[in-house]
Amino acid sequence: MSTQRGNASRTRAQKHKNRTVFKNDLHDKTPMQQRLNSLHISEVCQHCKGVIEWKIKYKKYKPLTQPKTCTKCLQKKIRKAYHVLCRECALEARVCAKCLKSADEVEIEPAKPTPEEELKLKVEMERLIKSFPERKRRAFLRYMDKGKKTQDDELEKDEDNENGTDPVAGEGEDHDTEAVKMPKVKSRVPHTRDELLLKIEQLKLKDDDNFDGFDSDEDYDDDDDDDDDSLSGAEE
Repeated sequence: MSTQRGNASRTRAQKHKNRTVFKNDLHDKTPMQQRLNSLHISEVCQHCKGVIEWKIKYKKYKPLTQPKTCTKCLQKKIRKAYHVLCRECALEARVCAKCLKSADEVEIEPAKPTPEEELKLKVEMERLIKSFPERKRRAFLRYMDKGKKTQDDELEKDEDNENGTDPVAGEGEDHDTEAVKMPKVKSRVPHTRDELLLKIEQLKLKDDDNFDGFDSDEDYDDDDDDDDDSLSGAEE
């Protein structure tokens, strides 16, 4: 690119091209890096979430060494880097904990429930599925305990598939092969209350369909029993 004033356009292609994708855990297998890769970014808008994810991906993320002071309640409750509001204040004000934009303007990533909230939600869900058959109740509990994958895992999976199809030569190939063999930490987040209620409605609809079919089978069995009784009476 020319240093001439106003000449910001370039016609040639990029000179130095990366043959392999950058992996932040290629030479860093510490527990801290694994926790950062599995960290669920929440309580922020989608733009701030992308900024923090970029910092984690390219090893620019600097975690807090001690709690940070919230700018609203002035208490040292912030334990996540780059946040200016604590979890309680952000949820109460319905704003992004980083850029302070309102939920009416931007879409905010829902916060991960606390252990107390998870226990309360589990008790509520168990009360709702109390009348379910044992098979459907176990299926719902497995669905709730398993959680769901994050969007980052899906994107990384697509990127790995794309990189696996591209031929790479030289030392980069050895690095890619070694990185593929290493197991990745899969992060899962709990289902929200709305998702669990939707799953319960789906199981109820399936239960109703099976119930209708079961009624028809019972009618068919009753007809067979009547026929058998008539045949036995005729034989006598």
